[in-house]
Amino acid sequence: MKRPYPLALIALLVACQQGYAPKAEEGASQAAASAPSAAKVAFDTQFAGQAAPYLALETGPDGATQTIADIVKANPGQKILVNLWATWCAPCLKELPTLDALAADTKGKLVVVPVSQDMEGWQKVTPAFTAKKYPNLATRLESQMQFGFQLKAKGLPLTILYGADGREIWRYAGDRDWNAAEARANIGV
Repeated sequence: MKRPYPLALIALLVACQQGYAPKAEEGASQAAASAPSAAKVAFDTQFAGQAAPYLALETGPDGATQTIADIVKANPGQKILVNLWATWCAPCLKELPTLDALAADTKGKLVVVPVSQDMEGWQKVTPAFTAKKYPNLATRLESQMQFGFQLKAKGLPLTILYGADGREIWRYAGDRDWNAAEARANIGV
C-alpha cells in the first residue's frame, strides 16, 4: 500500500500547478506599464523580523547538514535569499537560472540559498540541479517539508530575504526574474 502524501505536499503541488503565485516579470518596463503597484504588493512583509526556522538542511547526499543560522554566521554582513523550490514545480525551474545569475553578480553581498522540497530526496534533485546548469548555486534539501510548513508557505516557489542578522525582511510567492533591476532593487543589491 502506498503511503498517502501529506496534506502540505498536495497543497504545494496544487498551488504550483495552478499558478497560485504571480507570474514572473517579463521585463521591468512591461511590468511597470501593466501594473505599477503589482510588484510592491507581491513583496509580503507580514513576517518581517522573524528568524529563519532552525531546521537542518541537507547540503548533499552524504547527509551533512546546515541551518540558515549557520549560513548567516559563515557570511557576516551579507543578506541571505532563500528560495524554496522542487523539481516538479515548473515555475521553480523557470526562475532558477535567474537566481544563478543573481548569485554570480552579487558575490560578497548576497548569498542565494535554494532549498529543495522534493520528498524523493537527492536521487531526484541531483540530476535536475547540476553544477553545469547552476554554477553559482548550491542547493540544500529538506524533504520532510517542515521548512516550508514552519514558514507557512502556501505554494512554490517561495523566496524569502533575510537580513545579515538572520531575520526576515520580506517574502515573495511566485516566480520572477531575480536578476532584473526591479528585483535587485527590492533585495538592495
